[in-house]
Amino acid sequence: MFASSIAEVTKKRILMFVLCFFQYAFLHCCRSTWSYVSGRMVGEDYFTKEYLGYINFSFLFCYGLAISILGQFGDRMSLKVFILIGTYTSSFVFTLIGVMIYIEAKHNYVFLILQIINGIGQSTAWCGVLAILNNWFVTDKKVILMGYFAACPNIGNILGDVYSGILIGKDNLPLYAPIYLAGSSLFIMNLIDTFLLENAPPEETKRRMIEEYEKAKVSQQPQLMISMIEKKYEENLDQYLDYTRKSSQVQKKYSMSQMAVQEKNDLNNQLNYFNAWFVPNVALYALAFGCVKAVYYILGFWLPNYLDSKNVKDVAWITAMIDVGSIPGGILICLIGYYYNKRAVITVPSLWIGTIIMISVSYSGSFKHEIAGYMCLIFLTGLFIGGCYNNISTAMTVELSNQPELKNSKSATSTVVSVIMGYAAMFAAINQLIVPYVEKRLFLYCSALSIIGGVFLTPLIINEVKRNKQMSQPQ
Repeated sequence: MFASSIAEVTKKRILMFVLCFFQYAFLHCCRSTWSYVSGRMVGEDYFTKEYLGYINFSFLFCYGLAISILGQFGDRMSLKVFILIGTYTSSFVFTLIGVMIYIEAKHNYVFLILQIINGIGQSTAWCGVLAILNNWFVTDKKVILMGYFAACPNIGNILGDVYSGILIGKDNLPLYAPIYLAGSSLFIMNLIDTFLLENAPPEETKRRMIEEYEKAKVSQQPQLMISMIEKKYEENLDQYLDYTRKSSQVQKKYSMSQMAVQEKNDLNNQLNYFNAWFVPNVALYALAFGCVKAVYYILGFWLPNYLDSKNVKDVAWITAMIDVGSIPGGILICLIGYYYNKRAVITVPSLWIGTIIMISVSYSGSFKHEIAGYMCLIFLTGLFIGGCYNNISTAMTVELSNQPELKNSKSATSTVVSVIMGYAAMFAAINQLIVPYVEKRLFLYCSALSIIGGVFLTPLIINEVKRNKQMSQPQ
């Protein structure tokens, strides 16, 4: 995935991966820190559960709306500038939240306004980092890379839980302490990326990277991408793959001048937010991901408060189990999907197994070993639900943006991400308003959303099964 015979490319790929990984990890660190701190703030005269729901709704809705509007601009400007404008804003705003807690500001609307700005600021990061990685990695194995990259939000969430668990839970420091630490961590990462992050390799290097990949691909079995596996009306898969292989060989015969002309024409074929919805399978994955993201953020924002209401100890460590489980879950689902050419067939059962686990949490009552019991069940929830979340948000999104239907669009990753992530964030935001009224049945509500998410992907399961049957038939 990282290796290349081209000088310096391997080192650059590793560096870009690490920079993008920790840039987004520290952004998520701020989110999980806020989740813990805001749960502790509930009960103050000026801060109720309902108002926390409004704040979380405002953050997620503005994040989703901003990513829907701004995401497509990531394909039209410097990706580094696009990312850092948002992340510098977010680090400043998050530090300001700490100041408001420190001075004991009693005006709850201040936190609402700051979280709205924070949501808009954070909206540039995910589109940008995925687009940068897509520029630096040209092989079909980038899908596997994205499976590993999907762990960055989980690492960030774990860091936030550790910050909160140590500084507040163990050392009994004020609530603003982990806020300052998370905001400072993000600011330092912003400074590092300012000097080291690169949008894409130079054009000549990119051309050589593609040629290197094409040469290596000739001797390999062609890997099925999502557009091939789930293509509804393709009568003969082998003919389609053969045609694709021959087309790529013909394209290599083009002269450099013809390629330059083609690139100029491609600039006029930029994908936009609205027609991206009609890219094959994007709408179904967006609708499904909306349900999955709603579950993920309900647990992320409200699980600490839910556990506090049950007088459970070590809340931060239990909450962290969602992310601990999501890391191996996302990687496993991605690897199975890539090597066995199964996407929806793996994703939907994982969602529904996670549903059973969440129902068991709701009806489990009190555990003999309370902390260990919750940790195990929350870990399994992360493994199946969080694993699906990670897989769709990274590997599937990048794969969808590299379909043959988008070959005339010079850059599509940021725009496709804006569709899937933008809609999902806004849907998750709406659910934040509902949670205060179903808090006692939190896991049952999440289970219902998970089932609905799986239903949206059912048509893709049918197509996938048909395709696999066709492939298994003797020629």
